[in-house]
Amino acid sequence: MRNRFLSILSAFALLIPLAVQAMGIQVIIDGKTVIFVDVPQSAWFATHVRTAAEAGIVSGYKDSRGMLTGKFGPSNDITIGEALKIAVEGAGYDEDLYASKIQSGFQHWASPYVSVAKGEAFLVINPRTRLDKAALRSEVAAIFTSAFLVNTENGELGTRYGDVSASTEFATAIEALSRDGVVSGDTDIDGQAVGTFRPSDNINRAEVAKMVILARATYGTPGKDRVPSEEQGGGTENELNIVTYTDEGFSPLILRVKKGDTVTFKNTSTTGLWVASNPHPAHTALLGFDADRTLINGETYMYTFTQIGSWGFHNHLNARFQGTIVVE
Repeated sequence: MRNRFLSILSAFALLIPLAVQAMGIQVIIDGKTVIFVDVPQSAWFATHVRTAAEAGIVSGYKDSRGMLTGKFGPSNDITIGEALKIAVEGAGYDEDLYASKIQSGFQHWASPYVSVAKGEAFLVINPRTRLDKAALRSEVAAIFTSAFLVNTENGELGTRYGDVSASTEFATAIEALSRDGVVSGDTDIDGQAVGTFRPSDNINRAEVAKMVILARATYGTPGKDRVPSEEQGGGTENELNIVTYTDEGFSPLILRVKKGDTVTFKNTSTTGLWVASNPHPAHTALLGFDADRTLINGETYMYTFTQIGSWGFHNHLNARFQGTIVVE
């Protein structure tokens, strides 16, 4: 009988580590202990979720009263709004400050984060964005390169992934994050890269939690000391509606004009300027808003805005430099 009892105890002891591994991770959020019951301690994403939660970047799902439910939903598709929040929080922006200066134009829980996106001319986010839509892998890559001010130059498109080429939307964002080790594409069962990224597929919450932690480790928090810088365009006099481009980027970053106003973009930098509508490199958000050539120092490009909305633009030759024209 004693031997049988010892055998039962031994078997039970063997089960304890397995039970511990199956338990959800414990995190501290706003000074309170929360257990994510759907994030096993042994999961590949557990450390990333814990780090993101304790950094205040994610908090998991809440109920109708705003109380945490203890679920993170790691395998759930992430929405545009959720991905935007994670990128903005991860990069260190003060979303409340931006919201106090820049109206998002959305009635949505993610509205303050949209204000940051407008103020910093993020790719993907525009007046027609559906914030509750499941985000594509390419879209999240673009949001992250925007939030973390990633240099998207010098990418060798078409060499890393068989399904990402120059015609792929936000291809340079995918390439830049891959170059810097923030994303790595698909792997086989042995962990070996298979040369695909699936840019048009959805991405889940666990994957984005990993992305934001790797992005922070790679790029730091470039949004931490940034403040919204909004300047008002005035009247219909063209000389009041000028955006200059220097070696530091566009100035002003945001220009408000009236419908029918013409904006002049002037290159005063030591490099080339090719003004074009977002997104890069497709230039499809506002068709026709595209210089379609390189402007050298002293040259200008003029465009008349006839559609009301917030129109992001960038230098096609160096897409990390961006700005926004708000047409009222």
